[in-house]
Amino acid sequence: MTTNLFGENRTLVGHRDQEWSVWVSGMDDIHNRETLGGALNLANELNAIFADLRFRSDSKYSPVMHAVVLHHGYAWTVNTEHALGLDCGVPACEPCSLDRAEPSDKSAPTS
Repeated sequence: MTTNLFGENRTLVGHRDQEWSVWVSGMDDIHNRETLGGALNLANELNAIFADLRFRSDSKYSPVMHAVVLHHGYAWTVNTEHALGLDCGVPACEPCSLDRAEPSDKSAPTS
C-alpha cells in the first residue's frame, strides 16, 4: 500500500477527531497536541533527534523516521490545506480567519 501524504487522495494516518497531532513514521506513533504550535514544536524536536541519531550511526540499516504534523489525521502544511480549500489552522492566516467563527467573550459587558 502506498502512503500519499499530500494531495486530493491523501492517506489518513492519524485520528480525524484529534485536531492537532504528530505522527512518527516508521513507528506509527501518534502524539496528540492541543495546538498547532505544540504540534510544530514536538515535530521540530523529534526531527532534530532523528537527524542526530542518523548522523551518529554508521550503519546503512539505521531506521529513518520523520515527525509529521497532522491536522484532523492528515499530514499538514499550510499550502496543502489551502489547495484543498480547508482552513489551515494558523491563527494569523487572513484568508482562513475570515471564515472562522468569532470566539465568544463571556467577560465582555452587554448593553
